[in-house]
Amino acid sequence: MANAHRISVKTCLGCLLLVLFVFVTLSAGPPVLLVYGFQPIPGFRATQVWEDVAEHLTGNAVANVRTLEIEPGHNLFFLSAGDTEHRDVFFSDYALAYEPTVRDLRFYAQRLADEIERITSEFSVPQVDVVAHSMGALVARAYIEADDFTDALGSEDFPDHGTEYRGDVRTLISVAAPHHGAFLASFGQWLSRLGRQLSPEGAFLELLNRDHVIDDRLTSLHPDVRYVSMAGQTCFGCGLRLDEEVCLRECVDAGLAWQGSDLVVLMASAYLPEAENVACIGMDHVDMHTHPALSKAIGGILDGGLVPDVIYASTELRFDVPGT
Repeated sequence: MANAHRISVKTCLGCLLLVLFVFVTLSAGPPVLLVYGFQPIPGFRATQVWEDVAEHLTGNAVANVRTLEIEPGHNLFFLSAGDTEHRDVFFSDYALAYEPTVRDLRFYAQRLADEIERITSEFSVPQVDVVAHSMGALVARAYIEADDFTDALGSEDFPDHGTEYRGDVRTLISVAAPHHGAFLASFGQWLSRLGRQLSPEGAFLELLNRDHVIDDRLTSLHPDVRYVSMAGQTCFGCGLRLDEEVCLRECVDAGLAWQGSDLVVLMASAYLPEAENVACIGMDHVDMHTHPALSKAIGGILDGGLVPDVIYASTELRFDVPGT
């Protein structure tokens, strides 16, 4: 009887530990993959680009990051959650070593696919959440929406990289992304494939944003992925004017109407129909991957919170609040 009692206690303890493990796993949510945007200077570090967001999501210091090799010349960086209330975070490094990000976006999308496959297989998770800045969001969409390019494969601008979406992305949060093109890229559309891909008139974005009939509805997005798009708008120059407060009010009103830019990407370009769109008032293109308010909002969204219509860089910009 004593042995039977001990076995029963051990069994109950084992069940309790299993329940706790499942609860913790579900409450922590999928790991997050952070994807950087255009990097004009080689030798950059992916972990530095995303330091603020990563430390907020993990509760851990970037100094503790580990390197995982995908293949020679292609690494992935991992920062574990500091406790059960935070998330594991991975840093994409889709670019080739020691060169700027000037290659085909779909080439980078295949390298991103390899990174996600490594995460899901090695860490035994079915899906990841992706947070991507600027051009990196187009890389992520080129993977998730790889079928958009099927009919164009084999043409000069659309080599076949063998990319197939595996259904392993739960959420894509795009941050300051030129979903409808970057107008500065129009000047380079005759010089490179990347210039053509980032051009508002280019075939890449035309195919990526073309509507398809899926489940009896028109959509340009993958129906099984949650899309959130955050657009920055900065009030650059108001501090040089005598009527600074009037200028700021005008800038904020413009941002709430989805006008203006983060000095690199127009809000109208970052707006993604059918997605949950967020206006980030008072944030420039760099702020869009470093600002504490943005990090907090991303964490809340990934934890299942409501997506805010607007995020303010500071309370001074909230003119809708009495007394401000």
